[in-house]
Amino acid sequence: MKFRFCGDGDCPDWVLAEIISTLSNLSVDNLEQLAQIVAKRISGAQFEEAVVRSLTSSVTNDGKTAVACVHYMLTNAARYSCSETIFGEEIQQLGLPKDHAAAMCRVLQAHATVIRQKLIDKAFRINELQSIRNVTSPGETPPNCATLELKISQELVDGLPKDTTHIVNIECAQLGALLDEMKLARDIMLKYENKENT
Repeated sequence: MKFRFCGDGDCPDWVLAEIISTLSNLSVDNLEQLAQIVAKRISGAQFEEAVVRSLTSSVTNDGKTAVACVHYMLTNAARYSCSETIFGEEIQQLGLPKDHAAAMCRVLQAHATVIRQKLIDKAFRINELQSIRNVTSPGETPPNCATLELKISQELVDGLPKDTTHIVNIECAQLGALLDEMKLARDIMLKYENKENT
């Protein structure tokens, strides 16, 4: 079955399972509060982890899967400009009770414009490289390699964007080739940007 809020595609199995096992078993008020928290988090507000745990404690341990499911539903409904009416009908077809679906629709109606703008602002910015630092250390770094610390902004971790740090080892010969390719890519982008501005 195809769903408008899924971009006219199938609903992922994990979302369906989460709707049936968790979201439909929350009280309507708790689901609406959870959806409000997730919508505000998508819009850039601080994430209230303790409140989420409290709201979902009757059905799940930490609420992470419920948050990921609500996040998926709200961002996709906003991304694909799904109306509240169609969104409500579709999530009821997936097993969410009518009152629960109405609560989700109220949250979507209140936050869809802001979420859509956030998605536009963040386009191509998920997993955005913030900084690279050479942390090569004699004795720890393998021979003929460099150790780099990569800071990533908005990396998706468990379905939610999070700032992360990764340490990678790369052969020095590959590092030179990578640098050359990045310079080439930069030059191409600058060329097209200059064309558009003239």
